[in-house]
Amino acid sequence: ARYTTQVILPALQWIKTGLKESDLAATELRAKNLSGVDVLVGKDGSGKLFCVGNLCPHIGTPMSEGADVIGDVIVCPLHGSSFKVTTGELIDWCVSPPIIGPLTGIVVEKKNLAVFEVRSSFFGGDIEVLVDTNARKAYEADYWKGVLDAQGKDDGTYY
Repeated sequence: ARYTTQVILPALQWIKTGLKESDLAATELRAKNLSGVDVLVGKDGSGKLFCVGNLCPHIGTPMSEGADVIGDVIVCPLHGSSFKVTTGELIDWCVSPPIIGPLTGIVVEKKNLAVFEVRSSFFGGDIEVLVDTNARKAYEADYWKGVLDAQGKDDGTYY
């Protein structure tokens, strides 16, 4: 594989999830990896389709491992952080378990949950999500830049 430290620009593309809208009941969630991006496809309490990042912004806990959907809010299974599924807006940060949850929330900057555009095809009901197909490459470019800077400049010269 070829590694790069160049700036990688986003490349948004509609990717099929392999799910149909009829496969999901209200408040049901399904985890998918689409072009290297972990997403969670689900329906809110009223049956409206949504897609959010599968990792909680607190410490990266997979939301697919027991998150609850209550109305249009998703609640992280580990520390109870809650987010609106339509906007990703933070509602409550690290509320459980008592004392320990809030303490873990202090050391991590409060962040919103990633939200992805989602649609269902008119014929067949296939669910598609708009993802950045270059997200993984961009993440890895930052990693390699740090590694290369630790050994010398990223342009191949030394300090």
